[in-house]
Amino acid sequence: MSMRDRWEGYVSNLESGDSDRANEAIDEIKNMALEERIELFEVCFDELTEMYAAADEGYVRQSIVRVAEQLTPGIPTVVALDNDDRSLDVDASEIRKQTDALCGFLLEAITDDDGRVRQSAKRGLKDILRTYDALEDEETIEALMLELDEMAAEASGKQQQHLQETKAEARSTLQSGLARLVEGFQEEFGDSLQSDR
Repeated sequence: MSMRDRWEGYVSNLESGDSDRANEAIDEIKNMALEERIELFEVCFDELTEMYAAADEGYVRQSIVRVAEQLTPGIPTVVALDNDDRSLDVDASEIRKQTDALCGFLLEAITDDDGRVRQSAKRGLKDILRTYDALEDEETIEALMLELDEMAAEASGKQQQHLQETKAEARSTLQSGLARLVEGFQEEFGDSLQSDR
């Protein structure tokens, strides 16, 4: 079965609004090999964004965003490229292009009126940030922080909170491994260290 045929099957599951059918499609995509997910992106991304724009039901939009989350190349793909994995017929520029496209889509989804959609977009953006981090692209992470800041300034309530939380995630991603370790240690033991004095 071609990837196009597989995608057509997923579309009917996602548009059904039925949680079992949507989860089945998302789980199948999650369990695909890296190269299959990269191929699926090429087949489906434009349609995925059109489906999102046309969907009236929040659960359907959330399911579509969850597919985008699974399509994010992520750290495993970057590691495979770093290790010159010959089984992956893809290059870093293609991974970069897909990551950028998914990032733009998820930035739109994180302003959705439905909180479930925003939570899924937040998770997807966390994977996007990890991908940029693995690609050692600090410049893009910094640009994302600025964009999230601007978006948060125009938002309110839970929407603003989700944007601010994603910005904090971006800031954390920028920190070195050591800085993250120290910050985690301080969060975990800071109070007890203060009380011991």
